[in-house]
Amino acid sequence: MNILKNNFKFACAVGAGITGIISGVYWYHGAFSNVEFRDSKYGPYDFVYFNRVGSYETLGTEWVKIQNEVQKQFSSIHFIGIYYDNPEQLNDPKQARAALGFAVGNCEKDKIKIFLDNHPTYKFAQLPEVQSHSTSFPYKSYFSFKVVKDKIYPRVKDFVFEKKPKTYCLVESYLFQVQNRKINFDIPIGENSQSYLLF
Repeated sequence: MNILKNNFKFACAVGAGITGIISGVYWYHGAFSNVEFRDSKYGPYDFVYFNRVGSYETLGTEWVKIQNEVQKQFSSIHFIGIYYDNPEQLNDPKQARAALGFAVGNCEKDKIKIFLDNHPTYKFAQLPEVQSHSTSFPYKSYFSFKVVKDKIYPRVKDFVFEKKPKTYCLVESYLFQVQNRKINFDIPIGENSQSYLLF
């Protein structure tokens, strides 16, 4: 009987330890923080990008490819993804549309034409300043994207359901080269927002 009690206590201790570790990981990645969207402004940016149709679940390989191509030529980069579909509402999630690319600092804009000449799959667009529904989320590691999926995207769906825009997109800006790394989320609204529809 004592052996059973001891085994039970040990199992409870292990279970509590694992739960604590998992909770700690989620806490570190901001899972328990409040997310507040606010009215803000986004842009302007010179956007170098390509259009992509495919499952959002397999975007990781695309971003690695972009990063490898871009970092050979630019140093002051921030990556931008513009997403046009809710995969849950598509008959085929592999038909989800996105514009994937980057913007650079003013000191490197003269390099954009050279990059485009050497990479014909990329396009160029000027993203104007727009009013936006905006929030940000800290980036700690790749696990942050799991937390974002559970915490940010439901709020985006709520906003779209409430406002019922005819067209919309979600702009994600990946600011990984700053000290406090983060992801910004913007839904362009109002005047000039149509300029973000690159499909």
